[in-house]
Amino acid sequence: METIEKGFKYRIYPKNNQIEQIEVMFNAKRYVWNYFLNINKHRLNHHKSVLNYNKMSKLLTLLKKKQTWLNQCEKSVLQNTIKYQYQTFLKFFKKECGFPKFKSYKNNYQSIKMNYTNGNISVLEKYIEYTSTGKFKKQNCKIKLPKVKQVKIAYSRQYEGRIVSCTLSRDTDNKYYISLCCVDIEINPLEQTGAVVGIDLGIKEFATTSDNEIINNPKFYRKYEEKLIKTQRKLSKRKKGSNNRNKQRLKVNKWHKKIANCRIDFLQKLSTKLIRDYDIICMEDLNSSGMIKNHKLAKSISDASFFELNRELEYKARWNYKLISRINRFYPSSQLCSKCGTQSSQTKDLAVRTYICEECGLEIDRDYNASINILNEGLR
Repeated sequence: METIEKGFKYRIYPKNNQIEQIEVMFNAKRYVWNYFLNINKHRLNHHKSVLNYNKMSKLLTLLKKKQTWLNQCEKSVLQNTIKYQYQTFLKFFKKECGFPKFKSYKNNYQSIKMNYTNGNISVLEKYIEYTSTGKFKKQNCKIKLPKVKQVKIAYSRQYEGRIVSCTLSRDTDNKYYISLCCVDIEINPLEQTGAVVGIDLGIKEFATTSDNEIINNPKFYRKYEEKLIKTQRKLSKRKKGSNNRNKQRLKVNKWHKKIANCRIDFLQKLSTKLIRDYDIICMEDLNSSGMIKNHKLAKSISDASFFELNRELEYKARWNYKLISRINRFYPSSQLCSKCGTQSSQTKDLAVRTYICEECGLEIDRDYNASINILNEGLR
């Protein structure tokens, strides 16, 4: 049976003294990152190579002797920081990302990564309650973390496998989360159904399948747009640096989080349903970043989040031995007749919602017609 690597994210509720310790580690990570980025930037300006991980590690030891407050931070946090910076420079030289930037304390989102060693990260079993039937009950749970000690955790589901590291983060709404990275997780693939499907993604309807099933577009951003605009308008009138501005910023963030959470929930449920029902899923290889450049449709395309759906389908298909067949993005799926194969340019206009074949007289919904063509091309 195949094993995979998986993350389990939970919300935690640290006390005031624990929040102080977490903030110290956030500050230490930011200080070390900016310290070494300044050195590497200076070296590059003088036509030298950046420091490799081993050299940065030696300098970090000297820096901790000079700046003793850095010893309050878990050592693996600082080691991971310089390691990530070196990897970022390697990606930059390969032109896979931009030049590393200095980290600001004004950024509301902060995170640190801690490695698992000798049981320093563990969910405490003595705080986990079970029902009379022996089933898992998610109350009064705590997790042990380095330097922070025991923290209350919303232990909504049991993690699987073996913990190798954890990421402790403070979100933009000042809530704290922990993500456990686990390996050696056994997966039980879903049963094979033998069914195949073609999916045409769209804006009016989120998706139309070759089984003539229409999945409505929830349009979460449009749903909460008025409330978001109202709170943003109030934020623009608040004085910068004031407490009232920060309070209003949290209200704006609440609606952004609401939209994001609704969208993630919808996409996760949809992708799981598709993987459960079909063995082969045929889809277009959409260029989402290019489609967003159309300013008339950019908001609707971003709201639909086609890229995220494709990403979720990819890893879920890999876990369950299903196949995602991609067809060329330039394939004229909406212009071909699904019955006789005649090509017509009538559906280039998005306002035309019905495809009428000039040869065989087939009259069919344009999205349903496109999904059948996508299925045939994907299987071919």
